[in-house]
Amino acid sequence: MLRTYSSRIVRSVGCAALTLFLAATTCPTFGASTVRTVESLSTAERASLPNTTLIKLKTGRPVALGVLRSEHKRRLQRFANAAMLGKRASLLLTHEGGAANMGSQFKKKKTTGGAGTLVPMKFSLTSFNDPSLGTSPLGPFPGPLPADLLAFCKAAAATACLYLPSGRTLYQGAVWVWDMDPFITDQKMCISQGGNPEGGGCAYYYPTAYALKFNPGPPTAHGYPVTHSATCPSHFQDTVDPRGAIVLDVVPIANTDYWLNLTSLKTCVVRVLVKK
Repeated sequence: MLRTYSSRIVRSVGCAALTLFLAATTCPTFGASTVRTVESLSTAERASLPNTTLIKLKTGRPVALGVLRSEHKRRLQRFANAAMLGKRASLLLTHEGGAANMGSQFKKKKTTGGAGTLVPMKFSLTSFNDPSLGTSPLGPFPGPLPADLLAFCKAAAATACLYLPSGRTLYQGAVWVWDMDPFITDQKMCISQGGNPEGGGCAYYYPTAYALKFNPGPPTAHGYPVTHSATCPSHFQDTVDPRGAIVLDVVPIANTDYWLNLTSLKTCVVRVLVKK
């Protein structure tokens, strides 16, 4: 799991930690008279001001307007591409040798046995938690589920799925990572994308754990009639118990504290079939 602390992390605490961290980083110091807050910019100014215009976010992060524009465009493109990438992941699970063609970051595991009925994925928020936490105050996943995660996992025809966006600075919670777009200030748009209007923009929460119990059917002389395949990079741990349980987790990353830096999208997709 992406967690390196023992007290509960909730949104208000997360934002406070975010502010403290950014205040302590080695970012350029700008004079108060030269920095605009993102909230003070009109729609016209957001579109017309030079890229070099210095902006201060509610989190305390000082950043050039051009950087925010670039991050916003990449984020919108991520949402637009999610379903297509999910379909590719589905093909990777279906065809032998697909994992090798997708690059060395993937591993493919496939059990022997015939075809069966797909165990469908459950998208209830309670499924996106680490069962090892039990009633620990480290959870639960706050939700909602971002639209790009839903599009990817549904297109992948998955039984279990995790989807972590790329980002220079993603804030870590107990069972989620937090991605903020300060350029989406329209609350209706934010909510339609599965985000939360907060922090002067739109926050997206991506789960880092998933658990599901399913009916494997009666055991046979050769065990339970369950087969599965998975395409997951080394960042993930995927466990399938043929007796009827699946657990996905993100591998712990040392010395990351509250932060995670991903240079590309990371996904883990597992498909389980039960032969009737």
